Amino acid sequence: MQFKQFRLFFFLSILIFLSSCLGTNTPTTVSSDASFVSLTFANNDSIPYLNTAKFTLDTDGKTIVNLDSLPFKTRIDSVYPTFNFTSSGGAKLYFQLGYKYKKDSAAISGKDTIDFRQTIRVRNFASDAKTYKDYFIKVNVHKVDPELYIWSKITDNLNSVNAVSQKTVILNDKFFYYLNDGANSYLYNSTDGYTWTSAAVSGLKPNAPLGSLIQFNGKLYLTQDGDKIYSTSDGSNWTSNSFTSADYTFKSIIFGLNDSLLAVTQSKVDQIYRFASSKDGLTWIIRKNNIIPDNFPISDFASITFSTVTGKAKGLILGGYSVTGSFLKNNWSTEDGAYWIDFSTENNTLTALIGGSLIRYDNKLLVFGQVEYTFTSNKTYYKVSKDEGLSWDTPDTIRNVIPKSFPVRNYQSVVVDKNNRIFIIGGKSGSTSLSDVWTGKLNRKSFIRQ
Repeated sequence: MQFKQFRLFFFLSILIFLSSCLGTNTPTTVSSDASFVSLTFANNDSIPYLNTAKFTLDTDGKTIVNLDSLPFKTRIDSVYPTFNFTSSGGAKLYFQLGYKYKKDSAAISGKDTIDFRQTIRVRNFASDAKTYKDYFIKVNVHKVDPELYIWSKITDNLNSVNAVSQKTVILNDKFFYYLNDGANSYLYNSTDGYTWTSAAVSGLKPNAPLGSLIQFNGKLYLTQDGDKIYSTSDGSNWTSNSFTSADYTFKSIIFGLNDSLLAVTQSKVDQIYRFASSKDGLTWIIRKNNIIPDNFPISDFASITFSTVTGKAKGLILGGYSVTGSFLKNNWSTEDGAYWIDFSTENNTLTALIGGSLIRYDNKLLVFGQVEYTFTSNKTYYKVSKDEGLSWDTPDTIRNVIPKSFPVRNYQSVVVDKNNRIFIIGGKSGSTSLSDVWTGKLNRKSFIRQ
């Protein structure tokens, strides 16, 4: 009986073996699609950032390219590439020599380094071993330092006015450069910051304190004569309106925040300084308990409003003269115009500042015009805040240095145009009135892709 069971097992084993040898009649499927799918560079300890390159097929359908360039000075002479295709029976790289390709080619193994500084073509055969596609490979590396600021002087003397007060603003993409010498008011206009023309201005008194001029809801505003506020919608024709409260006088306008103008006022009754707000620049609200602190500036300060990273409106005011006439290095911040925080109590990194200028640029704040400043080769004319005004640092002294020929100054105007160019216009260097124009721009702001 055991013998019969053994014979049965033996014959079954032979049948299974023969069946496996015979196989099936199902044909093996091969693809004729040799299309590019992806290219990646392996991380290389000696050449950082290579693995950050993201390659796609360009619009011509023939070029593999990284649209976002690799960082400045990234080496691409010893790269480990990995290609993926829809199907592949083998791929080779061809290297250009003049207008011809070398006869030698390199099979793609992923283990050999490739020099991508030269023009390279890749040919991939589909898995049918007949169909193939050719692609050129272009590896973009930034040719200029994206973090470098390029500064230049546009003109030495825009005018010959010995200005007592001056201010430049941009309204509706047009530059308005106001000056007065105590006897006359002057205006210069420009559409690009490079070419300027003299223009007529009316309604401004020749001793108007132009430093308090601000832009709000498509108009320009400034205070004059204590009980009047001046405004214009076209930049040339100014009108005045009297203060709505007979018991207070204007000292300065701070800025526009959350659809309201904020101003510094002083009571004629108790001589106390208080904040005032207005929705239209005509009717003002003054709350008696909204008293200005002793170390809060009432004139010659730098101010700005901007949106925080969380989307909230925020106002900042730096330096200036206090109610007692002392010059300040305080750094005040508010989100509603009523409650203020003195950042300088937490982080006292701002030098004393009179007649400064604040701008928002490249998601940072830049303040120009330090009083306690001595020009040397390793210092800059301005400071930078990366935390929305809490702390202030000297910028990169290699990439961000304004030329040594730039006269140190205060009461300058600093504006940013629609093309991300910074303009520094006029000001005072000691007792000398300046009317020169300088411009600067971060290289990265000229890139099509940021």
